[in-house]
Amino acid sequence: MHLLQTSFNQDPNVGLHGFANDQFCLLPAHTSDDTARKVEKVLNVPVHLLNMCGTSLLGAFIAGNNKCILLPHIAFDAELHKLDKLNIPYKILTTDYTALGNNMIANDHACLISEDLEPWKDEIKKALQVEKITVMHIDDAPTTGSLLALNNKGCLLSAFATEEDAQFVEKFFGVPVTRGTVNLGSPYIRSGIITNGHGFVFGGRTGGPEAVAIDEALGFLK
Repeated sequence: MHLLQTSFNQDPNVGLHGFANDQFCLLPAHTSDDTARKVEKVLNVPVHLLNMCGTSLLGAFIAGNNKCILLPHIAFDAELHKLDKLNIPYKILTTDYTALGNNMIANDHACLISEDLEPWKDEIKKALQVEKITVMHIDDAPTTGSLLALNNKGCLLSAFATEEDAQFVEKFFGVPVTRGTVNLGSPYIRSGIITNGHGFVFGGRTGGPEAVAIDEALGFLK
């Protein structure tokens, strides 16, 4: 099974609480053993439990791809020490726009960032080792990273995005793009999904048609 519908402490915004790539998944320190095992099975990577910036909102603060993760400078020393022990490569960005997961999105080939992160564009590109990076507002919203979920096989983009947005994202990342929602109509796609190349975890309020659209958009339903 490559998908899991769940909530963290009754919060269906699972994407705000976790980050995954094809090597590992990071979940909040208070995650139950049962949930961690289920996520590990679905994403087919080891799950590591920790907090970020003293909170459970790892997905809001962390962005990255299979090559590196990016963290805000307000991350705690103990959190960085745990990542060091796990041999997880990371880069710290010194910016006031600390919700990196909301302000950028990347796969192994490209990265979109909000206008707020433009001064760090070259730093981000080098850390993630992507071929291209650019500033983009989706549906005129500045929080670019919050409006799509992405892996190296596909992308689910906010239903509020324009057709022009969808065409650009598809060409830029080089993956098929589908527009949709999560958690019964939320346009903030990333808040409801944790994904990698093996599977995805999605929010507990997500409806059946939404789940099917996510499955197809991320390249798992043929």
